[in-house]
Amino acid sequence: MTFTDRDARKQVRLTGFDNEPLARLAEQRLWQSGIPCITRSMRGGPGLWGSAYNLPHDIYVYEADLAKARESLDLPEGYEGEPEVAQYRGSSGVWLLLAVVAIVLVLSVVVPWFSNLAE
Repeated sequence: MTFTDRDARKQVRLTGFDNEPLARLAEQRLWQSGIPCITRSMRGGPGLWGSAYNLPHDIYVYEADLAKARESLDLPEGYEGEPEVAQYRGSSGVWLLLAVVAIVLVLSVVVPWFSNLAE
């Protein structure tokens, strides 16, 4: 195997999907086009949450097949999907913080108020 053969077999990220079913559909389309690929869960796997169904998945293809794979999935040139960090950096942490603050406020304000009514 020459150096260029090894470079052609290097796997690169093609794109990402929000869930497993969409990634599997794209994977099937690539395989039917003769493009070998793999799908990888980006947030753990079946052993972590019991199911990888609603976890984001990326598709990897060989670097030599990248242009053909983009064409097969109708992806624009240079498109790699939204980067994982940007895609999941959203407001989920903010909502969790707001929920915790709301629970603390309820427990610190409402519970003493009810106990004063009982006296």
